[in-house]
Amino acid sequence: MGQYLGYSPIDDSDVAKWIPKYQMEYYGVYDFGDSEGESTLVLFGTGSEIITQVKSGKWNSDTKATEWISVYDNLTKVTIDKNGQFTSDQYQGEFVTYENNGNPIKCLKVYDSWSGVSEKKGEYELGRKTNQNVSEVFYGHYANASFENLSPENLEKMSSRELQIMRNEIFARYGYRFIKGGKMDLHFRQQNWYKPQHSNVDKFLTSLEKRNIKLIQEMEGRP
Repeated sequence: MGQYLGYSPIDDSDVAKWIPKYQMEYYGVYDFGDSEGESTLVLFGTGSEIITQVKSGKWNSDTKATEWISVYDNLTKVTIDKNGQFTSDQYQGEFVTYENNGNPIKCLKVYDSWSGVSEKKGEYELGRKTNQNVSEVFYGHYANASFENLSPENLEKMSSRELQIMRNEIFARYGYRFIKGGKMDLHFRQQNWYKPQHSNVDKFLTSLEKRNIKLIQEMEGRP
């Protein structure tokens, strides 16, 4: 049975369980696949749930110029047990280490992964844990709105303009196209990380982002 790290076959005997002292050591950014089949899995906790999102991409030739489009999938009902077993509605796996020429690599093993690296049922792919912090994945002045639970206390001293930018920045991170020539369009086109690609990004939003958007809107409407 073939197993893979990226698109490279590996020996299953080099894979062992990874059980750290604290569950939060599993949180982070994992790289899967390679080249055009590359994807990134972001994993972190909010206190009440585990947010897990996969970022991948595809070529879009519908426009005048062929463009690489980023797409996002959120895994639901994610759990991690004390033995490092990873479960969700969509995928199953576990946290492991892979012995690579004497160098143990921390990984997330996913069976029948989204990358399609193997068409055989029951094979797995390893996603390598990077040194990147979750906070570094999200761009913008108010990036924490995508990885932290906001509270009214966080927002009460912010102006309506700041709150508006914070809320719309969540959509901008996913490449939402704002009304051309409008305030948000003009603002975000000045940000070097912004790439307008989608007319609707609602399906990309995590449950955390949806809650934060609702709270920000409530604070924007305060007297």
